[in-house]
Amino acid sequence: MAKSQTILITGILGQDGSYLAKHALELGHTVIGGIRGEADSDRTWRLKHLGIVEDVRFVPFDLVDPASIDDAIRGTAPDIIFNFAAQSSVGESFTHPVATAEAGGIGAVRIFEHARACGNGIRVFQASSSEIFGDISDTHHSEDSFFNPKTPYGATKLFAHIMAEAYRASYGTHVSTGILFNHESPLRGANFVTRKITKSLAQVKLGRLEKLTLGNLDARRDWSHAKDFVQAIWKIMALDKPDNFVLASGKLTSVRDFVGMAAAALDIRLDWQGEGLNETGVDRKTGKVVVSVDPQFYRPYDPAQPAADIRKAQRLLDWNPSYSLADLVGEMVDFDLKAETQ
Repeated sequence: MAKSQTILITGILGQDGSYLAKHALELGHTVIGGIRGEADSDRTWRLKHLGIVEDVRFVPFDLVDPASIDDAIRGTAPDIIFNFAAQSSVGESFTHPVATAEAGGIGAVRIFEHARACGNGIRVFQASSSEIFGDISDTHHSEDSFFNPKTPYGATKLFAHIMAEAYRASYGTHVSTGILFNHESPLRGANFVTRKITKSLAQVKLGRLEKLTLGNLDARRDWSHAKDFVQAIWKIMALDKPDNFVLASGKLTSVRDFVGMAAAALDIRLDWQGEGLNETGVDRKTGKVVVSVDPQFYRPYDPAQPAADIRKAQRLLDWNPSYSLADLVGEMVDFDLKAETQ
């Protein structure tokens, strides 16, 4: 992507879209953000934090409104569309399954169809998810694994993923997908467990919150920094042929250990006591319970997650994550501690 191009990013107000926009702007490209609703200060805080809000042009874009998609694509004539827009919370997908499917599934296909109708001159990146694997017996998840999602979010992402492959095979449309495992940053929404952990523990440290309450502490996830994924996604779209890539760190960490790392970054040393719903994290210095478990935060369905196989991305993209989990957690803690003291 040597020449300057026009980049349309849906979901630009979110974590991934914001980092991708900054990366594209730094490379000299024109960035257009497709958004639903107004670009007010409360919604553009990530772009402001990155110092790029004035460099982005916003256009109306609603995945459930075909006319807005048509107007946005025809009106901006993008070279590449990065589709990050969707209902992005697995937990919320249980509450709003229909809305999740309409936006993340059918909405994605509408984008593919526009790329096809424009003569396949537009390249599309579709953000897929590790949730598409669901409950399978593989020891490692790869691009060739069987998909068996059990959540509305995962099922929706799988539909879009399969349709991306169908458009490639049937129409020659340049649609690539990134099967994204958990990726975090200070720009992650507070409704995600990682930001809940770092934000709440910062409040505990400052005496503004008694304790952090979580669900399944044994749940294990593969966490990476969103910035690392942006680098890989950009490399994916520079390939001559579209393809699917698993993006992850290849390492699993429990929620309990993530909490411990965040607490340690705040100079809080935790002793874990009890089991199951009675487990608590006790501040070794004060003897106070600062972490507890509440069954209301358990997911209705939460299968064990095997490790990710990222060898394809390593081989074809010459890519490896550059951030360690400790670096990521420390950055998030510093961000939340600073935000709480401003």
